[in-house]
Amino acid sequence: MNTKISMKNVASYKDETTLETDKRINLIYGLNGAGKTQISKFLANQKDEKFKDCKVEGLSNKKILVYNQDFINENFYNTDKQQGIFTLSKENTSVKQEIENLQKELEGLRSKFEENEKKLKDRTDKIEGIKKDFKGSIWEIKEKYRDSFWDFFIGKIRSKEDFLDFINSKAKQILSLNKTNQNINLEELKRQYNILNNKAQVELKNINEISNIEFQNIENNSIFNEVIIGNQDSIIANLINQLGNGDWVKEGFDKYIPQDSKICPFCQNETIDQNFRSLLEGYFDETYENKIKEIEELSNKYKDLFSKIPNIEDFYRENILDDKDLEFKKLYTEVALKLEKNIEKIQEKIKEPSKKIELEKTDEYFQNLNNYIKQIGQKIIEFNNKLNDQDKEREKLEKAFWEFVIFEKREIIEKYNKDENDEESKIQALNKDNESIKNDIQDKENIIKYKQKKVINIQEAVNKINDYLKDLGILNFYIKAQDGEKQEYVIVREGESKPSFKTLSEGEKTLISFLYFLQLCQGKKDKNETNSDKIIVIDDPISSLSFNYVYDVAQLIKYTFFGRENLYKQIFIFTHNLYFYHEFFKLGQNIEKKIKSFRISKNQNNYSYINDLKNDEILNDYQAYWQILKEYKQGKVHKAIIPITMRNILEKFLGFVYVKSLTSFINTHFKDNLRYKAFCRYMNRESHSDGENLSDSKEIDADIFFEAFEKIFNDLGHLEHYEEMMKEQQ
Repeated sequence: MNTKISMKNVASYKDETTLETDKRINLIYGLNGAGKTQISKFLANQKDEKFKDCKVEGLSNKKILVYNQDFINENFYNTDKQQGIFTLSKENTSVKQEIENLQKELEGLRSKFEENEKKLKDRTDKIEGIKKDFKGSIWEIKEKYRDSFWDFFIGKIRSKEDFLDFINSKAKQILSLNKTNQNINLEELKRQYNILNNKAQVELKNINEISNIEFQNIENNSIFNEVIIGNQDSIIANLINQLGNGDWVKEGFDKYIPQDSKICPFCQNETIDQNFRSLLEGYFDETYENKIKEIEELSNKYKDLFSKIPNIEDFYRENILDDKDLEFKKLYTEVALKLEKNIEKIQEKIKEPSKKIELEKTDEYFQNLNNYIKQIGQKIIEFNNKLNDQDKEREKLEKAFWEFVIFEKREIIEKYNKDENDEESKIQALNKDNESIKNDIQDKENIIKYKQKKVINIQEAVNKINDYLKDLGILNFYIKAQDGEKQEYVIVREGESKPSFKTLSEGEKTLISFLYFLQLCQGKKDKNETNSDKIIVIDDPISSLSFNYVYDVAQLIKYTFFGRENLYKQIFIFTHNLYFYHEFFKLGQNIEKKIKSFRISKNQNNYSYINDLKNDEILNDYQAYWQILKEYKQGKVHKAIIPITMRNILEKFLGFVYVKSLTSFINTHFKDNLRYKAFCRYMNRESHSDGENLSDSKEIDADIFFEAFEKIFNDLGHLEHYEEMMKEQQ
């Protein structure tokens, strides 16, 4: 059993305040105007729009019966006839026992239903907790990626709830494809996103492949594999061939023979004559020279072709190819190195024509480079196409982004879905069980209604009410059952031809209405009613009664409700009367363990609030008034209540100690003292409930009131009593 009543934004309950209890019997003390009645009104009519910010937990599936002024107005002031109260007659004991047994079974079913409802709430709360945690995790996506991909979040992050719905929808689409992973590169996504959002971006120029046909023709020329030597018909051919130094002879011939000198550069003798020159010139004839010239031309052409290959930087394209592309740099460098090496080899051939050389075949390297250039070219085409169709590309990019995000959060999403589905399955099972229980409850109620028709009547409630009236010494009026099918009650008063509730005194009205309420709690207004679980709410039932009846009403409440836990699940009793309040603790020490006490007060803002009230804090009337003054000093109550509180204290103190009238004492004690004029005016009020007190008191100077109040005790020689009563409890 755990009940929580929260009051907010109604009457004097401006700030939320809560009454929470795990006890069956609950006593709530508060002065008139503190806010007791608003709670009883709320419990009686929870769907009233004015109570929209108030809440109650723990009273579901219970019939709440409320006694307050609204109950009296509805059942007595607004009608001369009261609806009959149906009770089971005692004659047919076997049927009555059957009904009682069915009621117990019904109670068990309702308890099980209520237990399932609590479990449903727990499951629902758990789902909300799971959802809340998941929303927090999903919201991290926004925090992490919004700045980099702002366009993709527009319209999706109005709230965490909206974003959660969007992510769930995306997750269903993407994860339903049963992909095990995705190969989306986040940095590439950012790069593509930035390109699409760069207003200054223009189309990129394509890259041409490098033709290697002419390189290939030169590299395949057979001349490089020829042994180029002089004229073999020359007289000195055999000698040069034997020595194998034709290239050396040619180099010497080119450097020294054309000079008009007879001195050999080696022996320094005059051995070079015209005949020797002729022999060498005959050896290195026109054919030889043409071969050398051909190689030199091939060399120049090869170099020229090499020089026309663009520099590596000329291939670079923004967002597509740059110096970070190591693969391209490697392929480009391989081609360049091979060409440079071939140029060196050709130079060697020119230097040593008789030496065979094999040029590197660059076809494969050119092919690799050109293949890569083709790939780059394709990327350029795609890049330019994207620029020309940005809407479509943005859509594709956004799709890829959310796929990346979903896979990044896949584990969290799948866990959330699993946990939510598990809880939903349990909720479905509980709902199914409750449907079955509701059917069983309906069956039991139908059987009870059928059996009640045999034994139910309204007369026994009449007899009990009249017996209670006699016990209370009230003999001048009674109630009786009205004839006819309506089965109503009327109040009969001696000497009056027409019965009327309105002719009764205020005390009599309170008694008859409360006795009627007691019987209603024990019976039912509708003969087909089967609900046995009841919550009883009683709001100040002795407000208009003389002191003689306070004890009797307290005993009736204890006798009717306290010992019958099977019928009355919880009782809430509101009162402003401390004597009435104390009566409920006079059943022995065990009763205190079953009761929880509360106090309703007003703070300095004049707002009502509820506090737990410990047993050692329960005071008599006189102490309670002093407690109000102390709580004002602590900032807990509004100054509006100070004048009437001081008046009550002084009336009791002067009446008991000095047997003096407060009015005469005040007029004498503060005669002609203008400082305390307002204090005297309030102390001289004829009625504590004077409406002017309520409207004027907010203007009082509380400090002057306390000054005058303390002065009275000091002047009478009872300052010690004042100080003792105002002392804070340790």
